Amino acid sequence: MLLQPSGFIPQRQFHILINLANEEHNLTVLPSLAGNFKVIKQGKVLGEVSYTPKSKLVCYKGRLKKALMDQLEKHLSNYYSYAF
Repeated sequence: MLLQPSGFIPQRQFHILINLANEEHNLTVLPSLAGNFKVIKQGKVLGEVSYTPKSKLVCYKGRLKKALMDQLEKHLSNYYSYAF
């Protein structure tokens, strides 16, 4: 049986530090070429988001808190400004 490619690119993963309720959380973010990002904390997938500089950040899988989404959006904006 052949596995379907996920579309996410592990070689381009990056790590971000998020502050929630005065606690810092280290998250791993896996990008895809389609502008989607998988958000992972200690090996557990928290959710998947779609981001475009025009339409901003939309969570389409999982439940991410607003405070996390706001900080994640800033990090993804920086990612796009440096990566492309």
